[in-house]
Amino acid sequence: MKELALQINRWISSKFCFLVVASLILGLLAPGIFVRLRSGVNILLAVTMFTMALSCRFSDFQQVARLWKRLAFILVISYGIVPLFALSLGKIILPGEPSLAAGLVLISLLPVAVTSAFWTEVNEGNLPVTLSIISVTTLLSGVVIPVLMQVYVGAIVEFDSAALVAGLVKNVLIPVIIGIGVNQYLPNPAKAVKPFLDVVVKICLFLVVAINAAVIVPYLEQMGKVLLGVILAIMIHVFACYVVGYCSARLVFPHRPDIQTSILYTSSMRNNAAGIAIALAYFSPFVAVPVILSILFQQPMAALVKTLLDRRARESRLADFPTTR
Repeated sequence: MKELALQINRWISSKFCFLVVASLILGLLAPGIFVRLRSGVNILLAVTMFTMALSCRFSDFQQVARLWKRLAFILVISYGIVPLFALSLGKIILPGEPSLAAGLVLISLLPVAVTSAFWTEVNEGNLPVTLSIISVTTLLSGVVIPVLMQVYVGAIVEFDSAALVAGLVKNVLIPVIIGIGVNQYLPNPAKAVKPFLDVVVKICLFLVVAINAAVIVPYLEQMGKVLLGVILAIMIHVFACYVVGYCSARLVFPHRPDIQTSILYTSSMRNNAAGIAIALAYFSPFVAVPVILSILFQQPMAALVKTLLDRRARESRLADFPTTR
């Protein structure tokens, strides 16, 4: 059964972008079916965060302890400069659409996606550092998201900040702590159930995408040309995250290309499954639009960055290769 779950998980991962688009289309075509499931989004969020935390251990935080000053600088950039850029970008490209701008800001504040560990590993980055950053941002998300959303967009978007705090503590922070604890103290059972839960989480993601699509159908009909602006803003935002991650990593870790790779991906890849559920549960549907559309760009952009890193590595090896005369 475990091997079957792993095979299913690999198949879903290989078709991920297609399945996300299919889920989106399904929700748009059959909104009546999926809108009824909206009340279950918080449960899906809790399951997602618990499963994500099963990849982390309390010992992962040792990497952060050793490099905390430099990693703290990276986090300040990620939670400070990037959300401000997202807010400014939203105001410039989407004037008069504060909820859509708030969606861009929410993307910036989400915890790092577990898939960043995959891209770190295939690019020979520092996996412990990546796992540490995933752990920290996941653990902090229950506090960081409501506080910074209030700071950045509280004046332009109405939302119940008290409900957001309570909801994220219950559906994010507590499941994350339990998940890390299970992996720490019950590693064998955690390892046994992880492949099955990974499949469940991916199905949850597709379900949440379909639910979100169903909810925003009436709003998409009103957006018209604004939708093109949203797509443009997301593309610029994703590209900017990689640029900021690359520059800050080169600045802070100039002689550690492995950590540079880790910072590059952790600065740019966000847990959109959690973001969609959060937006759907605590904000207006418009806030969720940029979050769900960003999924369509995140993995292809990661693959493109891998291509660029491979090219840089080949050029570096050629430069180091002694020439004969």
